[in-house]
Amino acid sequence: METGEKIGFFERLKISIFKFEDYARLAAQKISKAVIYMLILMLVFALCVSAATTYKFSQSLNDLANYISNEIETLQFKDGVLSIVPTNNKDKPIIIENEELPVGKLIIDTSDLEQAKIDEYTEQIKHYTSGIVVLKDKIITKTDMSSITTTMTYKDISQQYKIGEFNKDNIISIITGDGSIKLCMSFFAMTTIYLFIVYFSTVLIDAIFLAILAYITSVIVRVRLKPAAAYNIAVYSLSLPVILNLAYIIANILTGFVIEYFQVVYTAIASIYVVATVLIIRSDVIKKQAELNRIMSEQEKVRQEMERKKQEEKEEAEREKTKKEEQEKEKKEKEQEKKKDKETKREKDSGKSEGEEPA
Repeated sequence: METGEKIGFFERLKISIFKFEDYARLAAQKISKAVIYMLILMLVFALCVSAATTYKFSQSLNDLANYISNEIETLQFKDGVLSIVPTNNKDKPIIIENEELPVGKLIIDTSDLEQAKIDEYTEQIKHYTSGIVVLKDKIITKTDMSSITTTMTYKDISQQYKIGEFNKDNIISIITGDGSIKLCMSFFAMTTIYLFIVYFSTVLIDAIFLAILAYITSVIVRVRLKPAAAYNIAVYSLSLPVILNLAYIIANILTGFVIEYFQVVYTAIASIYVVATVLIIRSDVIKKQAELNRIMSEQEKVRQEMERKKQEEKEEAEREKTKKEEQEKEKKEKEQEKKKDKETKREKDSGKSEGEEPA
């Protein structure tokens, strides 16, 4: 049965992590409240991860400025055409491969290329989690969300974002001067929105599978659990895994620390919370049933005692009635005897009177 009990965000967080015995309170509420709780939690998650990512991004801007200054001889954009020429090996493309970077593989080649070479570059970045191919008149990207590449022309980008001409000095000035603050703020905002959408939708989908686990467990242990309650339990069971995931991602971003099979641990913790919660609810149901049986037993004893007293009172009333009837009967008998004695005496007296003769 759904309840309208008001429970604050931090109390929900505390219950979902530390108080299995209070999960029934959360499970009995509306699904919308669980979704709003997870929305707030994932917003905090996205903000924290974005802050760490932006910090790392700001550090990489100086490295990028040094790289452009030392390794790039020409960098110019004009009339929708980009020209990037390295200081050394001017006829060769710039290729950067590092899976630890936001872009797993970066290929920069702004020379006049045939379509076969462009297709070759496109195929290369498909083998990485994410990759970018920077060409003369367009950019090809591949993200970790899809295996399909996306192509955008510089003319479309410049028209959409109102980008004019720029060169090497402009870029260095932007990423090292006051423009770096705006760049970091824009990066933080976009990263927050992206991470929130991705992780919030992922968590809600994970909750569906955990809800199925909760419902199956309830059927096995013979506890009547509504689908809405099962989904609520699943959502709240993800609280600790989400917090641990947040700590892990921040540590990974800042230090490169890696935990192998962390996703397995993430799922295992949530599953343990779900199963443990259902078992505790079953235990509570058994306790309540035992308490109900005890109360019913006491009520039956009281009922029997009342019936016994009522029967005793009835018997006592019957005895009193019988006794009273006997007393009345005895009284009548005595009165009849007295009356009979009086009649007998009167008869004797009248016989004596008749037998006497005058002298």
